[in-house]
Amino acid sequence: MIQFKEFFNSRKIIIFDGATGTNLLEKSTGLPCPDLLNFYDTNLARSLHEAYFAAGCNVVETNSFNSNPLVFENFGITESAFECAKKAAETAKKAVEKFATPERERFVAGSAGPVFNRNGSLQQDEALLFEAYYAQISALLEGGADLLIFETVQDIIQLNSALVAAKKINEDIPVIVSLSGKNGKTHTGTPFEMFAETLSKYDISALGLNCEDLATIAEDLEIIKKTSDSPLIVMPNLGLPEKISGKFVYKTAPDEFAEKMSEIIVKYEPKIVGGCCGTTPEHIKALSEKITLGKH
Repeated sequence: MIQFKEFFNSRKIIIFDGATGTNLLEKSTGLPCPDLLNFYDTNLARSLHEAYFAAGCNVVETNSFNSNPLVFENFGITESAFECAKKAAETAKKAVEKFATPERERFVAGSAGPVFNRNGSLQQDEALLFEAYYAQISALLEGGADLLIFETVQDIIQLNSALVAAKKINEDIPVIVSLSGKNGKTHTGTPFEMFAETLSKYDISALGLNCEDLATIAEDLEIIKKTSDSPLIVMPNLGLPEKISGKFVYKTAPDEFAEKMSEIIVKYEPKIVGGCCGTTPEHIKALSEKITLGKH
């Protein structure tokens, strides 16, 4: 099996999966976050990974967005974070083993999200952040992740801590950074340009955006494209859901998602595409088929 770096360099465009959390959320009733399904029912996440691979994606992300000791501290289960992240990677790796072929390589991206304190503020203690990310990343790599993705990134201090930890553990591991915000800033107010400047001293595989509305993401892609030479990753969400019959429903259909993403691909030439909140295997299948037919 080839390494992700070799695969990355050999492909014009790489397809990631869609949402993990919003698809598992309805199955995690009573749990503080979907990650804990890694302890109670790994088949749910594994089935989702397999559905994404069947839909045509090249890379699935682990169900570990929250599996960080500092995040789990908010739930009173700090000591469970390492095992949760490791199980997430192991589960995704089993899906890879089922679907990977010499003609269609598959990979696991270890997912790590931002760290908020119990009061909703960003954790800013660099020593604590380094230690926590070190544990999460170590667990993901021990579980079999082929690359790392720091996603929904909000803060430079947190990102620096995560990147330093990743390089300390394995300086060759591919790393992707995906910001989240609107109007040129993260949701906590940090301009995207500041991240591009900070990241210029790191060797990252791609920089871009996730969890931003498909309808508004283009303006922010312009900023990323102008301020960074890194390959671009684009993983939008489907906007805000509507509550229908007691359930939250995202109304953007797979074909509409694929059509809008195709326009983004033509204009911005991203290296990596996928989906965030609300996207399903059906959305990724439509996108994959669009890319194949359009020969992007």
